[in-house]
Amino acid sequence: MSTRGNERSSDAAVAPEPTYAHGGHFTAHEQSLTWPAKRATLLWLIPIGIGSAYLIAFLAQLPRDIAQLSWDPSVASAFVMPETLVKTGTGGLTLMGSSPQWVSLWFGLLTARLPLHRELWGVAPTLMFVLSALIVGWSVAQLACRRTAILAVLIGLVVSPLALTFFMAPFSHNTVYPCTALLGAYLIWLARGAGRRRGTAWAVPPLLGVVVGICLASDLLLAATALAPLALTAILAGARGDRRSRLVAVSALATVVVALPIAKITASIMRSAGYVALQAPVQRAALSELPARAKLLFKGLKALFNGYLGTERPGVLHTELGFASDVVMCAALLALVVVGIRTTVRFATSGSRKRGVQPAGELARSLHIIYWVGAAAIPCAAFWIAGEGPVTTHESYYATAIFAVAAVIPLLLASGALARWLIAAGASVLFTASFAGLSDDYVNISAVLARNAKTLTRVARANHVQFGYSNWGDSSGLTWGTHGQVTIRPVIQCGQGTALCPGFQALVPSWYVPKQRRTFLLLDTNETEVTTVPAILGKPIAAYSFESMRMYIFPYDIASRFGPVE
Repeated sequence: MSTRGNERSSDAAVAPEPTYAHGGHFTAHEQSLTWPAKRATLLWLIPIGIGSAYLIAFLAQLPRDIAQLSWDPSVASAFVMPETLVKTGTGGLTLMGSSPQWVSLWFGLLTARLPLHRELWGVAPTLMFVLSALIVGWSVAQLACRRTAILAVLIGLVVSPLALTFFMAPFSHNTVYPCTALLGAYLIWLARGAGRRRGTAWAVPPLLGVVVGICLASDLLLAATALAPLALTAILAGARGDRRSRLVAVSALATVVVALPIAKITASIMRSAGYVALQAPVQRAALSELPARAKLLFKGLKALFNGYLGTERPGVLHTELGFASDVVMCAALLALVVVGIRTTVRFATSGSRKRGVQPAGELARSLHIIYWVGAAAIPCAAFWIAGEGPVTTHESYYATAIFAVAAVIPLLLASGALARWLIAAGASVLFTASFAGLSDDYVNISAVLARNAKTLTRVARANHVQFGYSNWGDSSGLTWGTHGQVTIRPVIQCGQGTALCPGFQALVPSWYVPKQRRTFLLLDTNETEVTTVPAILGKPIAAYSFESMRMYIFPYDIASRFGPVE
């Protein structure tokens, strides 16, 4: 009998699942359940119920959240760029961000001519996020019972509302999370490869390497969240003496080896096609900076697990839920580390023995845990040691910690009654805090733009001007949010503030080709890229003020006086 079957049987014996007769009545098995078994079922239903309520509320406000999120400049730039490229071409060297996101760009180019492409682009990142959680759930389902897999999926989906601001956003590591989950599932597939056709066993590793390599070129964060953990797990497996472990190691390392040159080739092809990515702003920390970065990392992890509730986001029971979420987060991450170390040590030491062969189920479980602990620990360590400095938390860099908890902690349900109670209680706390946070306007991070969009379009229409230029924070958001009623391109002040130049990232050269038309310059006191009207532009023919914005209208295309891209 397989180990997987034994695990399922033992877990089911601890907390039997209810079955129903065809007529809807309780079966004899249900009627004979003991009180501890019924209590375990009730314990299971509490987090499931809270998580289900969260998902219903999330789906109900999803259209509103997508609309609000699209005002954000990072989100909107992912939309306006492919639209421009399809309609007018590049016009020169297209500048991407420090994370080029080639996959997201290609998706936009392929679908830009579809009738409902705006709606598709809005919902696609959320679908990728859901896919990541489902892949994690599939992996857990191969190692444990159905209940455990469902809990894993819910932990991945019922996340802190603050995390949704990047899980739901394009150009925000959308390829990283599903690829990380996919490689975790790949290890389980390799471990259970007995009896598989030789052609499949030979073809999958390099083909997956091509896919991962393209995603790696799209976002180098994948190296920390997936490739490094995969390589580490493969090396540990290769050090064992049994044939199955070594086959897993060879296949996994083959995927890594193929992925690296594919990433370089992809980047070279895009560069030759006229697309350039900014250099990643990575700064290796000095020893004196490590404490500050550790505090920043801890603050970011708290935000991922609802610890932001309380003083930062006051509300009913927010302080209590925020504190409880901090406790649950610390317990979950500590358990993740302990289980990871213990599994790694056992895996390494058992492989050195003569009879260190593990059944396929046990091997898959060990590989799964080692990989996912690495997928959480390595990005955290990379952010701590070589992040962007002690300025911002950048939760999206190490958000794989959420999926790691979802992939590993539910497996501990089989450890005993105490573990089941603690995991159910912890999941209930996190789900309740996430549900409470949903009531807040958590993705409405560009409310000022949305409020002023109608005034801006009305003033532009009255002055017969549709095209303009502004700072990074306002330009693409207003362009996309107004459905092109005003088209605004990002600029920065250059030449010691005496002139304007095209923006510093996510820009298409064809945006700045001068034409015979009126244009405007939009300033915003909340932004810093453009603070004054350079004298080189001359005197505007009209000026307007609304909230933090000032709009200056010129009788010509001010792009004719811009400096070069800096």
